[in-house]
Amino acid sequence: MMNAFDVILHPTDFSDNADQAFQFACGIARDQFSKMIVLHAILPTSSPEGPDTDPLSESRPAIRHCREQFQRLKALAGDVPLTFRIALGYPVEVILEIAQQENVNVIVMASHRQSQFHLQLHGSVAEGVLRQAQCPVLCLRQPNPGTRNIAGDQYQPTDKLH
Repeated sequence: MMNAFDVILHPTDFSDNADQAFQFACGIARDQFSKMIVLHAILPTSSPEGPDTDPLSESRPAIRHCREQFQRLKALAGDVPLTFRIALGYPVEVILEIAQQENVNVIVMASHRQSQFHLQLHGSVAEGVLRQAQCPVLCLRQPNPGTRNIAGDQYQPTDKLH
């Protein structure tokens, strides 16, 4: 029997919103017996260690931080099969490229609240992925503090999806 979502891609910036989307993606993966790819994109910038230093070298603090965060997420995922990827490049391009390479069935990601000015100036990673992805994209947005859920409970910024 083929699952609707054999491969789930979860792009992350390790924010609270991304953690909520990760937990949601893990729920789908458990229900669908899917494997999950957790991806973090690192922007191409000049390395403080010098131009000849590998930007994905394990000696770089940013890479060590990613590895620590991946271990934290692995513990949260429980029995969900995870693959972790760190890629150098602009987030939208990296997400779309990995989704195509890995034959991803769905992308589950967070959207961040940003000012209109910021969106006009920089755009949104979530919007770029939504517009260009060849597979379905589930984009989760953190509700406004003070709003109520379907049960009438007031949302608190620390609420997590379970």
